[in-house]
Amino acid sequence: MSAAGTRPSPSPGRHAVEGAATVVAAFAVMAVTAWGALMSLGANGMAPVSRMVPTLVALAVGGDVSMTSGGQPTEPASGGGLGGFGGGLGMSLGSTGQLAAAPLTLSFLGAAIVAIGFFRPLRRRARPTSGMLWARCGGALVATAVTLSACAALARGHTELPGGVRERIGARAGGQRFGGGGGGLSSVSFRTDIPTTVFLGLLAVTAVLAVGCLAARRTTLPRPLALGKARPRWNPVASTLVGATTVLCYVVVALAIPAGIIAAATGREQAAKAAGVLLLGGPNLLAVLLTSPMGTSWQAAIRPLRPEGGGMMGMFGGGQQGGGARANRSVDLAHWSPAGVPLWLLALVLTVPVLVYLGYLAAARTPVRTQREEADALLDRHTDTTLRMGIALSAAAFLLPFFARGSLRISVSLMGSEMGGLTAGLTPGPGISPLIAFIVVAPCAYAGSRLHVWRVRRREPSSRRLDVTPSRRTAGPRRTPKDRVVS
Repeated sequence: MSAAGTRPSPSPGRHAVEGAATVVAAFAVMAVTAWGALMSLGANGMAPVSRMVPTLVALAVGGDVSMTSGGQPTEPASGGGLGGFGGGLGMSLGSTGQLAAAPLTLSFLGAAIVAIGFFRPLRRRARPTSGMLWARCGGALVATAVTLSACAALARGHTELPGGVRERIGARAGGQRFGGGGGGLSSVSFRTDIPTTVFLGLLAVTAVLAVGCLAARRTTLPRPLALGKARPRWNPVASTLVGATTVLCYVVVALAIPAGIIAAATGREQAAKAAGVLLLGGPNLLAVLLTSPMGTSWQAAIRPLRPEGGGMMGMFGGGQQGGGARANRSVDLAHWSPAGVPLWLLALVLTVPVLVYLGYLAAARTPVRTQREEADALLDRHTDTTLRMGIALSAAAFLLPFFARGSLRISVSLMGSEMGGLTAGLTPGPGISPLIAFIVVAPCAYAGSRLHVWRVRRREPSSRRLDVTPSRRTAGPRRTPKDRVVS
């Protein structure tokens, strides 16, 4: 019988429809956000927005973009060289490229909408059966496959390369010898791979739903899941970390949207572009800030692709082009000092009190053990909270660089021989960041758990003080496992 104030759970078909509608709403929010970012960046003149928006959505779920250019015949150039006879022979430049960079703002918004729409409506309903939850998951996954198939099919077209990229590629590929800075390299065709995009999108939605089953608090889940071992043990830590991530990302979005609107209204082009970058990649920058004190070394670099004295380029002296103005540009972000202090140290100072507070919240959400549970437990509650927090954040420190990194590669070829190009990207370096993350997180989480106990003791009157330390806990009414479940 349903509890007071709850509604009966709908049929499995209704659950499937609600799951599908949640995913469609999430992709709609992602598309609108991508459109706003493109308008702020002024990118609507490079390619049709109707093609660039689905491309950004495909990138947000983990896909990548392939670029090709058949080129145009090289024009005769004064001074002889390859350009002197290349045009007569009808030789042409071609280019290929690949872009792999996830705009994590879109990824975050999509994940947040899916989680809220999937779990929150279950809150005031009767407890669903496992079949109903599976139907809800099935509807979400089917809608993901259909929506991403259409999105990836639309994510193709032609785009103009930015002027700075054209100049750099043209100089590296011997643009002077081809008469006109790169010939047919001013535009490229782009496309995304449909099967890869759909598969990665399904994997991403599955991961969001799996984490939500552990972390969701204001919801009602099937009894086998709610009373299982994993959810009661991991819910306090998982819900704390997911909540903290949500707050940080919402702050970035809340800063970017008003900044973009104000900059566009006042005609400040550079400020509008900065807001557009923040609206797309704000969480990427946040990931760099959070993982730097955990031992992850980040490199922001632009490097040329130039054969050194070999191939077609070496035959005509192109291998000697490119002086200091075109040299490698690389910045080690972890040791970059914006205020005279290395970024990793500044981030560590900001991160430590946040980690202590997260340990405090996780301890506050952890149910008090009974005397029998404490006797059977291998670790006390403080150490248990510390261990789980350390494991979760070590996994995050390992996975987050893979999501936050980005890379662009464009190469120029002539008659099948690579003649130049460039690579640019934000890449993490190899390291032992999971181990360092555990070392940093463990004492902070333990301190936060102890702080919670100290604060509870101070707030309770001495005559009614309830010692939450398990070994000295006063006797109270016996609690059943059902009472301790965060459903």
